[in-house]
Amino acid sequence: MNKYINKYINSILEGDTLDIMKGIPDNSVDMLLVDLPYGTTQNKWDSIIPLDELWKEYKRIVKINGAMVFTASGLFSAQLMLSNPKDYKYKIIWEKSKATNFLNAKKQPLRKFEEILVFYRKQPTYNPQMREGKAYDKGIRKNQLTGSYGDFDPIHVKSEGKRYPVDIVYFKTAESEGEVVHPTQKPVELGRYLIRTFSNPGDVVLDNTSGSGSFLVSAIKEGRNFIGIEKNEHSKLFKDQEDIDYIEISKNRVLDCYSKLDDYTKKTIKKKNLFKKVQ
Repeated sequence: MNKYINKYINSILEGDTLDIMKGIPDNSVDMLLVDLPYGTTQNKWDSIIPLDELWKEYKRIVKINGAMVFTASGLFSAQLMLSNPKDYKYKIIWEKSKATNFLNAKKQPLRKFEEILVFYRKQPTYNPQMREGKAYDKGIRKNQLTGSYGDFDPIHVKSEGKRYPVDIVYFKTAESEGEVVHPTQKPVELGRYLIRTFSNPGDVVLDNTSGSGSFLVSAIKEGRNFIGIEKNEHSKLFKDQEDIDYIEISKNRVLDCYSKLDDYTKKTIKKKNLFKKVQ
């Protein structure tokens, strides 16, 4: 691990994400998992961060074979894909347990999914999260030549019951896990699934707009180190509500999570600076 990254590891940094990322060393992050502002509301916190400037920093600090994974939706999905078409590879559909867009229910369909966009430059870590299914044995498939995939050698087609993942996943929304304190709070379990898929224990995961810390908790639960960045401004859920300190909320969530980890998982997490709020 790059020694200059140590002061950032397992810290939640408060400030402008572009300014803070400039201090993170080159090639020091194994995976990016981030829920950027989509720019779909009139809220001040929902302003799109300049994507060209973000990519400049992402490409510098994320390792060449690191996955860069984003939640997205609607027009923002298109903007994000077109901002870096060379590195965009595919999307995963997150089917949610709860629909949104009720105010327009008489004009438009309710919205029950978001997209997860996957970018990378070289093949990243990929640990397919196998699904349960029925065992089968279809015997030997003969040699064949297809127009799409070329020549196949004979192979025994069978399964003990496991199935490879598809590009649609189902996860309950954040309120199923407890209190929701952020307007766009994502479920920890979604983050865990993605982190298991695209990283290994002990890796460093960056969330540079970390909000209430859900993806940071996901990283800790999976034995990964994290770097969180949060501007911590314009943080009201409702107009008459006082501002929320997301840095403090995130810190408390990850400390609580860490305290409940088993010893084996704790050994994969770099303890220096653990959960320290960096000014």
